[in-house]
Amino acid sequence: MQKDPLRRRLLEQRAALAQEDRRVAEKAIADALSAKAVTQGWSRIAVFLPWRGEPDLMSMWKAWHARGMQLALPVVMRRDAPLIMQLWQPGASMIRDVMGLQVPDGTQILDCDTWLVPCVGIDRIGGRLGAGAGLYDRTIAATPTPWPRLVGICFDHALHDEVFSEPHDLRLDACVTESGWRDFKNR
Repeated sequence: MQKDPLRRRLLEQRAALAQEDRRVAEKAIADALSAKAVTQGWSRIAVFLPWRGEPDLMSMWKAWHARGMQLALPVVMRRDAPLIMQLWQPGASMIRDVMGLQVPDGTQILDCDTWLVPCVGIDRIGGRLGAGAGLYDRTIAATPTPWPRLVGICFDHALHDEVFSEPHDLRLDACVTESGWRDFKNR
């Protein structure tokens, strides 16, 4: 399967989500994530700020921070380098990284037990289709084991029965959509 046409189609579908459908889906995603965060005891979590129509879970990030969970945002230091997960809290001073994304204006790296990874698509075995830069793939490849828990986040339309991932692609432990939590048996 060709990834670029699939990526374009999924991004178009994501952009076309009606505002009310998006709001309902984001609430369902947040509820499913919060339930797992509590039952699995997550404490140091890599999160993301929405970009190109990704689910906006900022209200959940704020609630988690208020409960004492430590949060980090991915930072691109160089386009060909692994991401770093930098400590972040809602309302903190922000700057732009080399990709132009908002990141914490600080230097403290956080070793996260869980990474919530935005996805353009996810196949039936937990293969992730991202934005195309390979940043998360490169980062997990450079991360010593045991790896953090890898949880993909997307909307239902992005789930595919056909396997599109390649051996070098990031494989997720689980994913969450508006339909709930789904585990993958990759490790």
